Amino acid sequence: PAGRALDAAAGGRLRALVSYVVFWGPALRAPWLASRKGDDVRLLPALRRILSQQASKETADVLERGPTFTAPHAKSTAVEFKAGDRVGPYRLEHVLGRGGMGEVWLGEREDGQLKRRVALKLPMLGVRRNVLVQRFARERDILASLTHPNIARLYDAGLGDDGQPYLALEYVEGQPISTYCETRRLAVRERVELLRQVLGAVQYAHANLVIHRDLKPSNVLVTPAGKAMLLDFGIAKLLQDDTGEAAETELTRLGGRAMTLDYAAPEQLSGAPISTATDVWALGALLYELVSGRKPFLRETRSAQEQAILGDEPSAPTPRAIGRSLAADLDTIVLKALKKAPIDRYALGRPWHMPCSPRGTGPVPATQRSAQPASSPGMPACRPTTPSRCNACKPE
Repeated sequence: PAGRALDAAAGGRLRALVSYVVFWGPALRAPWLASRKGDDVRLLPALRRILSQQASKETADVLERGPTFTAPHAKSTAVEFKAGDRVGPYRLEHVLGRGGMGEVWLGEREDGQLKRRVALKLPMLGVRRNVLVQRFARERDILASLTHPNIARLYDAGLGDDGQPYLALEYVEGQPISTYCETRRLAVRERVELLRQVLGAVQYAHANLVIHRDLKPSNVLVTPAGKAMLLDFGIAKLLQDDTGEAAETELTRLGGRAMTLDYAAPEQLSGAPISTATDVWALGALLYELVSGRKPFLRETRSAQEQAILGDEPSAPTPRAIGRSLAADLDTIVLKALKKAPIDRYALGRPWHMPCSPRGTGPVPATQRSAQPASSPGMPACRPTTPSRCNACKPE
């Protein structure tokens, strides 16, 4: 609001709102602004002022959130990086990963101000430059608004001397959650506890109007200390808090379908609206893999797998050897999360209590939320047998 500085949380929320609506025309923007509720209402004066000053991606400068990723002399062709190269204040050490959007390097800051190792994300600036740079800018804005112990932090963002954009992210030294579980031969209960950490991070992101859209083992690293960290918001989307769905944008249309098929929900394949339920599906697919050791819809060809995701029902994932009660509870949770219709899946708006949770309660199906007492955190999923224990917590 005018006349006084915003705190960090309000500033992050304001950045997210601007990033979401800045490219809309006046006809769409006016009713959207009028529909804001809750804490967003006090941000409306600042939001309207910023949008009236400069309704474009240059708004980043107005918000003083760092440089835009549209430098006039930025490279227009793809560049190959090598160890020892410098990007901004960072020296590249070795590649951590490569993908369709760019590369991630282990880097170290060497400008005399701060000694820190980071995961340095570098987009490839080729023929799809405009799409990639806009996606990159969106990821920066989203990460700047998220502060959670299980989400990798954004430390820095900027442009190298040659115009190369970069994001400096918290470097997480760990293994993909599926690898971590297998190499340590974790019990089912321990795997569920790890996934509960991921659930907390996803719930937080949803509360901040962010859908991840690409939840998969390689985007959930587990540290040697057993802490799960959620990574890579590169294809995340902002959503509308009144509908829970993410509007299609020009960036989405230009970029095409961005997903990982093994964990993609039916609506991602069919082109239906994306919502928080899309992340619930991916979490269900991830839990299915963690407890069964296999993917729910894996087929020999991509087309067959897409057809299975759209039309086939998955088999129960849990081995009966772990105990009938625990298997039944986990099967109920996983299969509900993998319902074809988003409204039939669990809601993440409330705590998603898993088997072995001390409170012994489970997720709330979206169709049952209105029927729950105000004081109830959810419908029972692991059925309490005593006030302090549930079937899932009995010795295996």
